[in-house]
Amino acid sequence: MSIDVPAAEPSRHLGRGAVAGAVGNAIEAFDWSIYAIFAVFFTEQFFPRSDPVSSLLATFAVFAIGFLARPIGSVLIGRVTDRIGRRAGMSLTVFLMAGASFGIALAPTAAAVGPWAAVVLIAMRLLQGLALGGEISAVGAYLVETAPHGHRGGFTSIHPSTFILGTLPAAALGASLSSWLSADEMRSFGWRIPFLIGGLLGVAGLFIRRGVHETLDLEAAQESKPIRAMLVDHPATTAIITIVVGALTLSLFGLLSGFPALAVLLGVSERDAFAANTAATLLTGLLIPLCGMASDRIGRRRTLCTGLAGLAVVAVPAIWLVQAGRAMESQLLISIPLAVAEAAFLVTLVEQLPARLRGVGLGLFWALAAAVFGGTAPFVSTWLCGQGMPQAFGWYVAVACGIAAVAASLLEETAFDELRA
Repeated sequence: MSIDVPAAEPSRHLGRGAVAGAVGNAIEAFDWSIYAIFAVFFTEQFFPRSDPVSSLLATFAVFAIGFLARPIGSVLIGRVTDRIGRRAGMSLTVFLMAGASFGIALAPTAAAVGPWAAVVLIAMRLLQGLALGGEISAVGAYLVETAPHGHRGGFTSIHPSTFILGTLPAAALGASLSSWLSADEMRSFGWRIPFLIGGLLGVAGLFIRRGVHETLDLEAAQESKPIRAMLVDHPATTAIITIVVGALTLSLFGLLSGFPALAVLLGVSERDAFAANTAATLLTGLLIPLCGMASDRIGRRRTLCTGLAGLAVVAVPAIWLVQAGRAMESQLLISIPLAVAEAAFLVTLVEQLPARLRGVGLGLFWALAAAVFGGTAPFVSTWLCGQGMPQAFGWYVAVACGIAAVAASLLEETAFDELRA
């Protein structure tokens, strides 16, 4: 249930809420994704090995560890979101993310402090995981509860669109830095620059989010046992949330955010890999709002199933195109169905649940699925490439998205109903 807003104020609150959700989310996406994008440059600084693939695997293992912290963050920050308010949860997530980015930017290397360098990196990545674990439920609930009826799909698509576009500056920065600096300079100090920028942006995002309007009725939306309520009262929805989020985060972090590292392992130059990733990220981010508005007209379920089925179809050909040296075509092929699915899935899942379960309840199962599938995606793709089986990763994504499309078809259509109190 949302707090009533004075008649003269709605448009101002809508605008401020949209900006707070968009800017803060983009900043967190930038901070989170630069790890995967720049991993190929700093891996040997923390995990010096004679075999570059082994070093990269160790770095992506830390990437996965960050995802393991997301369920904890979803519970801790979800409690703040459900009990203190959406605004408090949104502010806390961007604060933690900024602090962790500063920590990585200033982290000592293995040459300076030995194994403690890896400990610092893991600690900062865990902190980022806590932040992102609470971000989905806080911002997702806020945007859906703020949106006017009949426009929730378009309004809520701000979240996935800005998350995707938030990775664009990271990819563009990677392309620029790899052009301006030599390979040795990138591995020496160039990789620290994006983390420093991310920390500074996070401070700005904190000030923006502190001024947003609160949408939660703190007296009406209390749930003492949200996890039990999800499993007992909404078991089918809980299962579908887990399946759909797992498939989409696998696709996003395996074939878009983690694409530069995958492409380089398959013989694509770093410059071409970053250029393809930048173009695909831009296209995906721009398509998402259009697809979100379409879901307001044709329905959530149809939009979500179409995107997931499309990903299942193109995953294997996309890997083949990378192997053939056609990185740009591969990325553009992935970006269209990914945009369709991303546009519909957040608003669809939030609309399935009452307000009391949109914090801890939704956030926990979202984070668990993201940790198991999205968090391990770069590690799995790198390992399969090292084994000479890159096509196997494409089949992995295809099967996961196919199952998710079937699961999503079982969801209740909510696009044309009033939001549940």
